[in-house]
Amino acid sequence: MTTLLRGWDRVTVVEAEDTGAQFTIDFRDCQIVSVTPGKYLEKANIYLKASERILADVFVGALNPASEFLDGRLRVDANSKDQVKLDAITLVLWD
Repeated sequence: MTTLLRGWDRVTVVEAEDTGAQFTIDFRDCQIVSVTPGKYLEKANIYLKASERILADVFVGALNPASEFLDGRLRVDANSKDQVKLDAITLVLWD
């Protein structure tokens, strides 16, 4: 995973559509550097939106984000390069 993510530093906005909770997560060097309440779209590369329960389950590894995305329960907005990287991460972690 380290090789796959080398140099891929991203800011991700996570929003729970049912509760309105919003967080901005800064990923650097394969680690979470910060989690800030609120959404900072001007810095964001990736935007995730789903119910709070689905988001929590995805982040703790209980749900496969690809399945949630394909079933329409998880929305992911990112450029095409980031989408491909996210797909690769999902394949490595949940294959």
